[in-house]
Amino acid sequence: MAPRIGRPRTGRKPNFIVRMNPDAADAARQAARDSGKQVGQWLEEAIAEKREREKEAGNVTKADC
Repeated sequence: MAPRIGRPRTGRKPNFIVRMNPDAADAARQAARDSGKQVGQWLEEAIAEKREREKEAGNVTKADC
């Protein structure tokens, strides 16, 4: 195997920077604070919940309506 090039691994996950509406960012910070979580943790859960809702909405049949 070829030698690894670049910085050594630190064991930390890389940062992920997102540009978003300041009001939405403030709302996420407040919601995270209210639930006792870090913003990243809160956002991960919010994204997972939204994906699950969309997945369930895609499984709706005519008989369900």
